[in-house]
Amino acid sequence: MFDGTRWPYHHLRPGDIKGSLLTIGIFAAVGLVLLLFLGRRTNTNFGFGPEWQCTPMPKGDPNCVKLVGKDGAK
Repeated sequence: MFDGTRWPYHHLRPGDIKGSLLTIGIFAAVGLVLLLFLGRRTNTNFGFGPEWQCTPMPKGDPNCVKLVGKDGAK
């Protein structure tokens, strides 16, 4: 039983604790980078062809506009 005179994790050396914290920090940093960069992938096509330009909206469906070619505006 812990009597207050000994640290409950007395079997761990300071190097073990620093190494564990470093490992946890590295995994957390890699996870954060993955979340930030993989979350930025956007598919702006939304199933339309290349003649469409779509803008994603924060709430709701995207706004899509069909691009007019040089001969289409006549």
